[in-house]
Amino acid sequence: MERGSIVCSHIGCGAINALNTAFYYDDSILQGLPGFGELTYLESPGRTFKLHVGGNIIGTADGCDVRVDRYMHDGRCFISRRHCTLTVTFDKWTGVLRYQLQDGAIDPNEQSLRYSLNGTMLNGVGLQKTEIIDVDNGGVITLGGIDRFRLSHFMINQAMLDTYKVDLAYDPDRTQ
Repeated sequence: MERGSIVCSHIGCGAINALNTAFYYDDSILQGLPGFGELTYLESPGRTFKLHVGGNIIGTADGCDVRVDRYMHDGRCFISRRHCTLTVTFDKWTGVLRYQLQDGAIDPNEQSLRYSLNGTMLNGVGLQKTEIIDVDNGGVITLGGIDRFRLSHFMINQAMLDTYKVDLAYDPDRTQ
């Protein structure tokens, strides 16, 4: 066996398997980040809402993580009290924050998912009631078919990622 590869010992095979170094990023990196992304209300670009790691419930209710105003259109507000959930997680294999959107939110009294009354859209396409979808940087989330918000991801710089990089010990029994 030469360094950097393993030669298969099966009779007549002789296949060479390269040894790859595996690593992940320690999720304690989250404790030192200055932010986790934000939503900007497109009808008033100066109005932004900060996000946190975990589920960000967006709606008009006082208990929402992202509490938006009751934006009125012809005397009606189309945003539900607990309209949708934008979940921010850290992907330890790629070192990026991941943003996932779903219509509705967990009702704190019933502990069940309740959907919005007027729907949630991503980049102009309506989400199905049970759908959870990744939101790219710059994606536009529309609540109730009218009120639009642009998502801005927080990007972790490479120098910080390198500080939290954890090399995995190589285990030759795990090769193919």
